[in-house]
Amino acid sequence: MPVSVPFLSGHNKLTIELAEPIVYLRGYPGTPTTQVLRGEVVLVTSKPMSASSVMVKFVGRCHSLWPEGIGHRGTKMYHEKTIHEQNAILQSWSPDAAHTALPAGLHRWPFEFLVSNRIPETIEDDLAKVFYYVSATVQRPGVVEANLRRRREILVLRTIEWTENALSDHSLPTTSINVERRLDCCDAAICIEKSIVSSGTQFPISFMFSPNMKNVALESISIVLSEQRIYRLPEYNARRTEMLNFKVKLNTVTSMLDPSLRDNPLVPCSDVPVAQLRRVLNAKNAHIPLLANPFQYRYIMSLPNCSDGLNHSTGYEEIDIRHYLKIQIELSVPDRPDRVVIHFETPITILDCRLKEDLATLPTYEESLSDLALDAETVDSSKPTTFFACPCYLDYKKRRHCGRQEWVMIRQRNVVDSVYQLPPPPYEENKVV
Repeated sequence: MPVSVPFLSGHNKLTIELAEPIVYLRGYPGTPTTQVLRGEVVLVTSKPMSASSVMVKFVGRCHSLWPEGIGHRGTKMYHEKTIHEQNAILQSWSPDAAHTALPAGLHRWPFEFLVSNRIPETIEDDLAKVFYYVSATVQRPGVVEANLRRRREILVLRTIEWTENALSDHSLPTTSINVERRLDCCDAAICIEKSIVSSGTQFPISFMFSPNMKNVALESISIVLSEQRIYRLPEYNARRTEMLNFKVKLNTVTSMLDPSLRDNPLVPCSDVPVAQLRRVLNAKNAHIPLLANPFQYRYIMSLPNCSDGLNHSTGYEEIDIRHYLKIQIELSVPDRPDRVVIHFETPITILDCRLKEDLATLPTYEESLSDLALDAETVDSSKPTTFFACPCYLDYKKRRHCGRQEWVMIRQRNVVDSVYQLPPPPYEENKVV
């Protein structure tokens, strides 16, 4: 992310203070909600200066690369355009009063922008980007004196929330996906506990296999996360599609079998060694026999993050990124040369890697105890840790912490200003005689 550096010009210092440097879009682009971006333009002058106006604007831009070339001759490989812009004049002066407009001292101009939920979120793909910034300008009269300018980047993130219709239901909708397949050799059940998940976090998947005949064995389980990228540019009628596959790595695996069945001497034990449970994800011939007890295990996978090249799902038409989870299970059946293949594919939503603590569903008490979410304020960098946090998340935590400090300062100034204001007149003076 770009580093914010104040603009210094002689004895003048122009800065932008934000209540929150991150804008959270709640829900899908079609959800009619609005967020507020508020802050202050701060100017410090050591001597009086002339000014004609103070302006601020909120801008969103889109950059895209086209290595194959676009245009009539196919020579244009880069395109840039503005996709969102809001302007506000905070204060202006007439030309006659310009030389006495701003005395020496501290000057503040508060501002607010209403941000629609329909705008695209921040996208940081290799070939296409969407970014936002707030810029402030103090215009000086004449041509000799240069204008004061300041720019600050804004991070726009999108999270998924339930609609208002969910409040009238008896229970909230679930984000899990349950699939059952009934075959001649066995009955299979797959449970994907979260269909909306942030990249770089844990992703639990439960498998249950109950054999319908003897000598049925589980040979392999393949779990692949596919990312489809569709780039469009209507101005040049250009379109490009890419498909990337990411291998999902195993973190831990636990048994979900009822302990009473495990201790029953009449039922043969079906505990599988952990090494063999891990091998079924990496090999094609794990050969795990399916006995009388059902095969019930919960695999906790680790999703790739932005450092691995995985983007978050988007709803922007010109940069359309979608994700699909593909699961393929192979079973060996006696007296059958080929294997029985169970293929399952479902779309899932991948949130930005910085949204580890603003998800749509709350974790259970047990999950919160074992969660490895990283907090930059509580973790000592000198102590070694086994959890890898991507640079985006660390920068996100730092920006949120700085934003909270700025917001506290703004609120404290407002309280101090209200304390030193004149009190309202007595009630008797306001009575109508």
